[in-house]
Formats: sequence, C-alpha cells, structure tokens
Amino acid sequence: MKKHIIVSLLTTALFLAGCQTDDFLDQPLRGRQQLDDFFSSAENSERFINGVYENVNGNDWFQVNFSRKINDMATDDNWAGNTLQPRPDITGIAAYNVFAGSTYFNTFWENHYIGITRANIALDRIPEVDMDADFKARLLAEASFLRAFFYFDLVRNFGGVPIVKTYNELLEPEIRDKTRSSIEETYDLIEEDLERAIVSLPLRSEYAAKDLGRVTKGAAQSLLAKVYLFREKWDEAQAMALNVIQSGEYSLEPDFADVWSVDTHHGVESIFEVEYINDPVFNGIGGQYSTTQGSRADQGWGWCVPSSDLENAFLSEGDNIRLQSTIIKHGEPVFGDPAVTSFDAEPSENKSGRINRKFYIPVDKRPTPYVRGQHPLPFIHIRYADLLLIHAEASFFNNDATSALSSLKQVRDRVNLETNMSLSGDNLRDAIWKERRLELALEQHRLYDLRRQKINNVSRLALIMGPNGSFVKYNTEVSTDPFETTNLGEAQDKGINFDPEIHLLWPVPPEEIQLSRGNITQNPGY
Repeated sequence: MKKHIIVSLLTTALFLAGCQTDDFLDQPLRGRQQLDDFFSSAENSERFINGVYENVNGNDWFQVNFSRKINDMATDDNWAGNTLQPRPDITGIAAYNVFAGSTYFNTFWENHYIGITRANIALDRIPEVDMDADFKARLLAEASFLRAFFYFDLVRNFGGVPIVKTYNELLEPEIRDKTRSSIEETYDLIEEDLERAIVSLPLRSEYAAKDLGRVTKGAAQSLLAKVYLFREKWDEAQAMALNVIQSGEYSLEPDFADVWSVDTHHGVESIFEVEYINDPVFNGIGGQYSTTQGSRADQGWGWCVPSSDLENAFLSEGDNIRLQSTIIKHGEPVFGDPAVTSFDAEPSENKSGRINRKFYIPVDKRPTPYVRGQHPLPFIHIRYADLLLIHAEASFFNNDATSALSSLKQVRDRVNLETNMSLSGDNLRDAIWKERRLELALEQHRLYDLRRQKINNVSRLALIMGPNGSFVKYNTEVSTDPFETTNLGEAQDKGINFDPEIHLLWPVPPEEIQLSRGNITQNPGY
C-alpha cells in the first residue's frame, strides 16, 4: 500500500474531467506540484478534485475497466469469450480457477486506494482554502462521494478492507500497521460519507451544462440506496430510492435503445456517468469497451461475450426490445446499424458467437481512428431504471408489494411488457430479480446481484455456479447452442469449480499482504 498510495500519488499527473477540452476530466496538469500549490486557490482545489474522478474508471483499460469486465465473465450472463488467445489469468477468474496473485486484482485494489488517497487529501486540505463557503462544501461533498464509491467497489469485491480516512495515516510506520476492518465497519464509513455528501451536493438541474458528469445529490442518494440494499436495510433503501424518484430529476429514456448510445450523453436516465470523448490529442481518454468486447472480425478483442443462457432469458420473457439492444448474434443484422445486415462475430474465435450490443458503436458513428481509448461511448454507473428496481426490491422485502409492483411496472412498460399486478411472495421477488437481469444485462451488475441475493439464506451465485449449479447443468446437459457447443476453446463446464466457501469474495492481492508485513490477512480459501 505504501508504494502505490504514497509514491504514485505525488508523481502521477492529475487529470481534469469533462467532455470538452476546457471541462473537468481529460486534460493533464503538467509537471510536479507540491500539495500547497494544488490547494492555493479555489480553482486549483477544483482541479485536484477533478483528479479524483480519474480513478472512477482508471487511466488505462486493465486497471479498472477490464477488471470489471472479468467480473461480468464470472456470471451466467457471459463467457470469457476469446478462444484464440489462451489467457488463464482471465479465463481462470471467469471459471473460478482463481489465481490469487492475478494482476487484475492487484491493479483494481491499487487504483481504488489511489483514488481514496486523493479524496483523503482533498478532505484534509480543502477546508483550509479561502473560497466561497458553498463552493467549498460542494467540493468536499464530491470528495466524500468518490471515497464512498471507491470503498463500495472494494468491499463488494474483497470484503472488509483497511480503512484510511486521512492523508496523515499514510505516513510510515502507521500505514504498515493497518489491518482489515470488518465488512460492517467498511459499510458504515461508506454510509457516513454518502450521508455527508447528500447535504451539500447540488441537484442535477442546478449544475451548468459544462459541469454535467459531476456527482449530484441524486447520485449520492442513489448510491446510498444501493448500499442499503446490499446491507438488507430494506426500509432505508426504499425511502432513499423514493427520495430520488420524487425529486423529478430523472426519468426513463422513452426508447430503451437510447440508453447506451454515443448520441445520448447525460440523458434523462443517467444518474452517475463517465462521459468519454474522442480527441486524438489526448489519446487514451476515450472509452475502452467497444474494442475489448468487440468482435475479433470487427477490430475488437473478443472478451466478455453474452451467453445463450442470457439470450434465453430474454426470449422466455418475450423481451425482444431489450434483446436486440443487448446482444448481437453472428449472421444476424445489427439493430440500429443499417450498414451491417449480417454481423461477423467470428465464431471460430468467439465462444458464443455473440457480442454486447450496448458497447457497440454503429459504423457511421465511429470516430477516426477507431481504436481503444478513443471511443466516445459513455459509461453509466447508475441509471434511473436501476434505481427503480432498487426501490422495487427494497419495497418487496419491506412488505410493500404495491410500491414494488408500481416501480417494476414502470420499467416493463417502457419495453411493452405486461406486469402481473397480482404477483406476490416469491413470485414477485423472482420477477424483480429477473427484471434486474434483463434491464441491466452486461452492465457490470450481475455478479454483485447474484452474490447478495439469497434463497433460503443461500447466495444465488451458489445455485447457478458449482457442479450442481443451473448454469453449469444447462451448458453440460441441456444446451444445443450451435456456437457454444462447437467452440470448446473455453470449457463448456465453466463455473463447475465454484466453491461458496471461497468464491463469494475475491482474494486480497498477496502484494498488499506482504507490504503490510502480514497485518492484512487473506480471504479464506486463497
């Protein structure tokens, strides 16, 4: 931790964030500046906060972006996919043959603690800066939200983690004496940060257009509602989600196809979004997923490809509207791209013969050059449909079926699906859970949902993966999918080695345990 929290912080350039060259994410501050220089004015303090945003998605494809996609590969929604390039460091995680020392766990942990360190410095130093009181409160609220965001990512992946709340704690020997806090203690800090942020963050409608992308009151409330959901604080989750619903700041996109579009930046449904741009002057500030998940026959890498099991979930629901905007299948037209009437998913090199439509950019909308790090497709971390389904699930577990059905119906109405308003009990619970799968498919929610959702106190992930899991049995005993059953470059029994005593969390990077002189302990089984 000392290496990447102390050294990297003071030698790494902080990036401005935003969608234009004078906005708040994407322009580097050149050279080395001491912390006093960063906090010499309100303007410089804002620039420092801008640098904290950089760590939401990292500054390269593998630091955070690809690690999150590997998480998606470890579910029933996706295969690892790329069968041309054997990569046991990737497919091993996806198949639960986990190598604890994987660089993907290490870079994910490292990136998040760099973000936490930057947020801590801001929280330590900004109170001393002479500036407008409201502006200062907003900057501090942004830092609190971002720190909560980073810790939420960490606790969902690794369990309880070392808590560092001030910059002074990073000085030796204190940093090496840090131990892991409990899961509950980590969540308590996240809640405290978000509750504090909510007080001073503006509503989305109160931001100028140039500031869209900064965290808002609605973003903090939505993330807090999700945190409550993960902690099974049903009453609090329902109430907090209702605050966002009643604010009137967000709504569903009328057309589901517009949610993930290069033409819909900060749309009405977007609550917390990273907006990428295409600017060859600053190579690497654009999106990554259109390449890393694209077809190998279409300038892509072929990783993280949708499963036939996911496609069947759409078909069983008669959900053609979302299916066509979620999955592209080999040999079929690409919905929304008239230039492609028969898509080449390169099934000899793609386990499933399918790719993710949400991260596909139509041919006539592709920038030049069309390369990784240059894609203008935004990434939405929290959107209104997610918030509605949080409200529906929390309402159900809070014994308020009427509210649960109301929010569920809003999501289904958009895609012309009827809602059985007499659903109750397990049938209503299962309908809400299935709706989360269909609505949010391939958006990096599935692994966390399956881990936390329980039937008879057993994680649903343990019912889907493992030797008796439904996904493993489907692929080994039932499926006749022409792509998946013929391309065995990725084993058909993916997930058979899942162990619920081990794999509900990922391993703590061994490097961190070593640097802490053993004070940080490993998760069981690794």
